Amino acid sequence: MKLKYCGLHHADDVSAAAAGRSDYVGFVFAKSKRQVTRDSVAQWLASGQLGGKKAVALFVHEEPKVIAETVCGVAIDVIQCHGKENPETIQQVKEETGLPVWKAIHHSSDALSEMQRFDAVADGYVVDCNVADEWGGTGESFDWAHVPRYIEEGRRQGVPIFIAGGITPENIASLLAYDPDGIDVSSGIEKDGRKSLQRMRELESEMGMRA
Repeated sequence: MKLKYCGLHHADDVSAAAAGRSDYVGFVFAKSKRQVTRDSVAQWLASGQLGGKKAVALFVHEEPKVIAETVCGVAIDVIQCHGKENPETIQQVKEETGLPVWKAIHHSSDALSEMQRFDAVADGYVVDCNVADEWGGTGESFDWAHVPRYIEEGRRQGVPIFIAGGITPENIASLLAYDPDGIDVSSGIEKDGRKSLQRMRELESEMGMRA
């Protein structure tokens, strides 16, 4: 199971994540309280302190050419499109950047049919809670009893499924019981608006207990 720490937006966040055990670190380029600049991310990634962790750049409704310009020369490994982008846009982002693209799917009654629209286009999915006027990082979760359906569709498409939304050290055991391909955590590892290494360690300990 892969672990992603998302929403790093300060040098202290990067330092905490560097000491953590995540496989991926995420940076939000969309308008958000966790929004980052290209120059900051380029500097953090160039420092080498994140070691072999892969970097994910998150965008919402951004033009493919702008995404390509933003990540050009920055050590980004994956693009994450977290809005209501269509399959054609995702394909354009892949072509413009040469990088794999994960598509966020917001849990709803028609989320599975939405996933099916991206079959053979998306390289992975992040299933998040559906909160009005928000695209992620809300601290809200959805009913994880639906997770197996998303995992099944991911298996059919041959791509990984990450679960996001309201995941904390206190509740992650309930989610791990469904064995998703990955966990995507943002607010659940924060303390006073910054990523907390202590919270990361608590989360990682819970994951280790289930290994």
